Amino acid sequence: MKSPEQGAATSVFLATSPLVAGVGGRYFADCQEAEVVPELRGLSEVLPHALDPVAAQRLWDVSEELVSSARARD
Repeated sequence: MKSPEQGAATSVFLATSPLVAGVGGRYFADCQEAEVVPELRGLSEVLPHALDPVAAQRLWDVSEELVSSARARD
C-alpha cells in the first residue's frame, strides 16, 4: 500500500518535471518509465499493446462516440 503522497508522486513528477517535458504516450510507475514486457510480473511494467498508438486512437474515437450518444439522450 502507498500513502496518498506516494500514490500522487508519479503524477506530480510527470506534471512538473522538466526531465519529462513533452514526453507522452508512455507508461510511468514510481516516477520511472515502465519496462515494456511480454508478460506482467509486477505493478511497474507495461504490455506492448498498452502503448499502441492505433489502439489508442481507436479508444479515443469510440469514447467520443459514446459520450456524444449519451449527451444526445439527455
